[in-house]
Amino acid sequence: MTEIALGVILPSSNRVVERATEARLAGRTDAVACYARVPYGAMLTGEDAYDETVFLTAAALLADAGVAALCWNATRGAALGFAPDERLCEAVARRTGLPTVTTALAARARLRRAGIRRIGLVVQGGAEEAAQVGARFAAAGIAVATAPHLGIAENRLAALVPPSRLAAAAREAADGTDAVLIWSTNLPGWHLPALLDATTLGTEALLAAAGLPEAA
Repeated sequence: MTEIALGVILPSSNRVVERATEARLAGRTDAVACYARVPYGAMLTGEDAYDETVFLTAAALLADAGVAALCWNATRGAALGFAPDERLCEAVARRTGLPTVTTALAARARLRRAGIRRIGLVVQGGAEEAAQVGARFAAAGIAVATAPHLGIAENRLAALVPPSRLAAAAREAADGTDAVLIWSTNLPGWHLPALLDATTLGTEALLAAAGLPEAA
């Protein structure tokens, strides 16, 4: 069977997406991932838009590798309100001709499809970030019952959070909720398979966009 290449775009300071993606694809003979990074500090042009230039460059480079679909595997879109991710997908698809997904849009779709209306959210930043992301999910019809935050300001340090600390935050977030969502692709949530992990949701959406089953 010929391997189908999957294109993954991630933030420059991220240490988790590649490892989590490889773990998700382990044992598969039908898919292989290719990666490109965009500058973490240059992702945004303002409060509600991405700097499309860096994304279009990364997407074009991945297209050169013959990938079947693309994913922006990062959670910034939820803080922005999802619409910027929708516009980004449209821009990348126009440039490359490839189906394009993002982690934020994948999470929103998965929660809606599963009928999950009340979630516990674990975020890497502080109370302001938790409130902002919670408000965006609420506007999308998904209430956030509780949102424990880890207080990590520097993105790359989120990758160093021990799974035990992350599991404790998830237990705190679980009270009175339908599901717990680990909301950072730089938190090692893929070690906790009983939870919804942002990075894994992005990878599963990418598999679907490439026409591949979640399991193989």
